[in-house]
Amino acid sequence: MSKLEMIKRLYEYHEWADNRLLDAAARLPEDDLSRDADIPFGNARDNLLHILGSQVSWLMRWTGEPPQLAKIEPGRVAEALSESFSSAHDRLRSYIGALTEGQVEAQIKFTEFDQGKPHELERPMWEMLLSVGSHGMSHRGEVAAVLTAAGASPGEIDYSEFAWRGSLR
Repeated sequence: MSKLEMIKRLYEYHEWADNRLLDAAARLPEDDLSRDADIPFGNARDNLLHILGSQVSWLMRWTGEPPQLAKIEPGRVAEALSESFSSAHDRLRSYIGALTEGQVEAQIKFTEFDQGKPHELERPMWEMLLSVGSHGMSHRGEVAAVLTAAGASPGEIDYSEFAWRGSLR
């Protein structure tokens, strides 16, 4: 299996796991999504926004296209999150689907900020794709724990559930 094929599979999992969280989040009152929790970014809503923000900011770097995000407002938090993730997933799927093996191996220059100071970096595209695709894994686990504690478990969200058991249903 090529790097590109693995990246595509990672992003299929990534979308599947995000959607499991979003489905669980939609079953809860909005107050539960913004309730303080002992996780990075403070609550389930803000962790989901962080996962989304990572996806759209890197996609914007790669394509130059601005994100298409729904406005998060009271009474529509879960719906706006779902709409925004759906748009990001569609755009990621399209972008990754058009990549070639050569593009995945290419070195890409970009600016990273560390404590407010810019640093010019160069990395292979596959490494950036892998980083963005795997970034949300720990955050999704944290959100899943908060959702479960609030009574809306997303169920298993690890890769083995997606790859090995998901196809049996």
